[in-house]
Amino acid sequence: MTALLTSELRKVTTLRFWWALALAPLFVALFAGSVYAAMASDLEVGRSQLDTGAATVGLFVSLGAVVLFAGLFGAVNAGTEFNRLTLTPTFLTTAGRDRVILAKLAVTAGFGAAYALAVEVVAVTCMLIFGGSRFELSWPVAAMLAAGVVATAAWSLIGAGLGLALASSTTAAVALVSWYPAGELVVTAVLRDLGAGGVASVLPAAATWSTIAATSASGIDGFAPWPVAVGAVGAWTALACGLGWWFTRRRDVT
Repeated sequence: MTALLTSELRKVTTLRFWWALALAPLFVALFAGSVYAAMASDLEVGRSQLDTGAATVGLFVSLGAVVLFAGLFGAVNAGTEFNRLTLTPTFLTTAGRDRVILAKLAVTAGFGAAYALAVEVVAVTCMLIFGGSRFELSWPVAAMLAAGVVATAAWSLIGAGLGLALASSTTAAVALVSWYPAGELVVTAVLRDLGAGGVASVLPAAATWSTIAATSASGIDGFAPWPVAVGAVGAWTALACGLGWWFTRRRDVT
């Protein structure tokens, strides 16, 4: 298994897409962290709930961006194998496809978590610099940091699952880009018109935003309760990975 993990890691690091996809969310973190921290430091209200709230918005925006790009990383990392026809020799030289898929998903989740950590470091650093003495790493901020890592790793797996299921990095990436920023908003509007707002709150993106917000979103309309949101994200992740696993084990890759 160690050899497979090393092989998957080398497949990623020898290509450029892994760091190219990280640039956009890092810039978002730099901008959002600086802007919202500066807004908080300009408010002459001392160490109040408002300061923490402004900083929390900066983190929320940063993590909301990195989630999508982690999903794109997973889609490209998994789907590229089909585009370049590299799965055939890998499966032929490995005892079973399950080990290959597991190694790929593990490496993908690791990079997804690393994306989140990098973005959080940039965002928090900007908040500490521009927020002055008003900003502190409180419990709500720490909870958001931890939840952001989990949610980002989950979306990298969702992207990988779609890439494996659709056998195409392009199709999976288009599906993610279509759904995350706009597609789910349309579905949510329809569900709310039908009186099914509760269902809309556990859709993939909505549940992810509720998870990232952690305890800060408690009681806010449109956000699922935190334990429910985490369970929904886990269910969508399991569904995507399960479908990708199932199709890959049965697909003819010769």
